[in-house]
Amino acid sequence: MQEQNLYDDIKKKICRMIYEDVYRDGDIIPPERRLSEEFGVSRVTVRKALKLLEEEHIIERIQGSGTRVALRYGAREGNMDIITLVAPAQNAFFSRFIDAFQTTAEEIDSLVLFKQKPHHMSLEKCLFQIYEKNLRNVVLWLEDMELSQEALRKLRGLGMNIVLFDTTFKSSYADAVCLDNRNAVKTLYKLLTDEGCRSVGFVGWDEMQVRSVRIREQQFRAISPEAPVCRMSWAYRNRIDELPMEQAQKQLEQLSGCDGIIYSVAELGIPYERRAREKGIKHRAAMVDVLPGGEELGIISLEQDFQGMSEKIFDCLIRQNQEGSAWKAGVYQVKGRLVSF
Repeated sequence: MQEQNLYDDIKKKICRMIYEDVYRDGDIIPPERRLSEEFGVSRVTVRKALKLLEEEHIIERIQGSGTRVALRYGAREGNMDIITLVAPAQNAFFSRFIDAFQTTAEEIDSLVLFKQKPHHMSLEKCLFQIYEKNLRNVVLWLEDMELSQEALRKLRGLGMNIVLFDTTFKSSYADAVCLDNRNAVKTLYKLLTDEGCRSVGFVGWDEMQVRSVRIREQQFRAISPEAPVCRMSWAYRNRIDELPMEQAQKQLEQLSGCDGIIYSVAELGIPYERRAREKGIKHRAAMVDVLPGGEELGIISLEQDFQGMSEKIFDCLIRQNQEGSAWKAGVYQVKGRLVSF
């Protein structure tokens, strides 16, 4: 057991060196003798570690040339006993999503492990720690976290199956599952105009790096280029009670010529509409997502289909575990559901 732990440890060290670009894809790595000296272990231990890496398609031995890094970027065959979910627990919709996610996991006898990225740690380091624990199936809810294509490439090449949630981020190395944001805005706009609204405004966040934020506003502008758009600071996300109501009121006044308003998220829709009621500002309102209070305020709501998205995520992971080199990454958009008027 001690010997196995030793060459497993050497294997992990070499993987870390690949992840940190000490050895790049295609590089010839040092011979066994030099590695044994560097790591302070026997050549037999190094040889066993290299054999494991070769079996996992991370390196390949070339007759007469040595051993080189040879990452394989297709799907990695394996099992789905454990799924690691990396997500922002403070997100207002986290509990609803994880309920649906765990329900789907139980149907295929998978265990879900939840991991929230520590504030002091980069996302790349957090994901590599998961890899080092031999956890190979990861669902990642990025929210406003950034992850480079290069990091995804290396994680895929080292053997991790990855699905990105709530993003349209396109990558050759991971599937993505999200709400059909364009359809959501189109659906709400049509409902408002069908009800007789002639001038519809829009309220969203100001953080355009978040893809769902950007796409929803872009879609609204594509439908109604001259319509007024107001933005609230992204710093208040998941902090409904702390939204600056004076600023919200000023924005509502800017939209006073509108008889309909679309809110990019329910986090904005609920407090804004409460303020509108207090100030006697009248209009028809619609929002993406559902939060308590929306129905009593009479807001048209479009709910994300978390169960449908969870099922699609597991479909993606199953393909990544079964299709091998035939697997190709895709972006899968799930339509929302109108739940209240």
